[in-house]
Amino acid sequence: MDKPYAEQPQLHVQAPHRAALLSNPGNLEEALRQAQADSSKTLFGVAHGIPSVYLTKMFAALQPDFIWIDAEHGMFDRLALYDAVQAVQYHSEGKTMAIVRPGKHDEDKLVTALDAGAAGIVIAHCESAQEIKDMLAKVRYPPVGGRSFCPWTFVPGVLDASLYSNDPNNMKLANRHIAIIPQIESVKGLENLEEIAAAPGVSALMFGPNDYCADAGLPGPNGGQLHPDLMAAMGRFAAIGVKYNKPLLGGVPHVDAVPMLIQQGYRIISLMFDNWAIGHLFNGSLVKAREYAAQSAEPKTE
Repeated sequence: MDKPYAEQPQLHVQAPHRAALLSNPGNLEEALRQAQADSSKTLFGVAHGIPSVYLTKMFAALQPDFIWIDAEHGMFDRLALYDAVQAVQYHSEGKTMAIVRPGKHDEDKLVTALDAGAAGIVIAHCESAQEIKDMLAKVRYPPVGGRSFCPWTFVPGVLDASLYSNDPNNMKLANRHIAIIPQIESVKGLENLEEIAAAPGVSALMFGPNDYCADAGLPGPNGGQLHPDLMAAMGRFAAIGVKYNKPLLGGVPHVDAVPMLIQQGYRIISLMFDNWAIGHLFNGSLVKAREYAAQSAEPKTE
């Protein structure tokens, strides 16, 4: 017998880490803690660089654990970034959390991501523990940090619900939920990785192989065998993550590589880069279609 939505709980989204309001960040800190303790709770998502909120909504409707929005190299302006972060949460009904990588010194994108409700911030090109301290001062509200409060993201007494008591402005929630993820992309960053991993406030670690290779004078990792020095760098990165009990964030070229990454300590894994996936999908179809066309012109033998 047909029933209304409220009487069909199998249709209700299970969003264990969502905030009371979808305009506020989900609890990525807790999700990472659980994934680190139990690899079956590893988080899976997509790397999103195409500045299309339509595409964000489609990804979010699939309800991955996270969408990593690249505001450093992806062409997101402030409004598109704000709308994308909120689309992640609203169109997944709180199941999906937004992680944003702003540019190294892009204060506008950082503030926009935080005000929109990003649950994680990636520190691009991180090279020291001091950068962790500086970012915490920008991301955490007082008394932990010095983040400024935005009056345009809530309505007092109407849209201000929090999961926590005595938290009318959701400052306590933001301080507890938002994850800080330094990305190692240089020789200096790798040299200082132990002090970075040991710094208070670090939630997870990320490695950037392309920029690392450029900085180290190595051939890039795309389209060929990994250089032995790059493999050694990535091995050291993973080993330090294990040593300091930090979950690792990374991506896979194909889903069959997931078991290997989990074994290495990765607990937050991008299954695709949106532009790469679309390009490979279309290119594969284009090559095959041209093969069919070429075959159609071949003389038929009797």
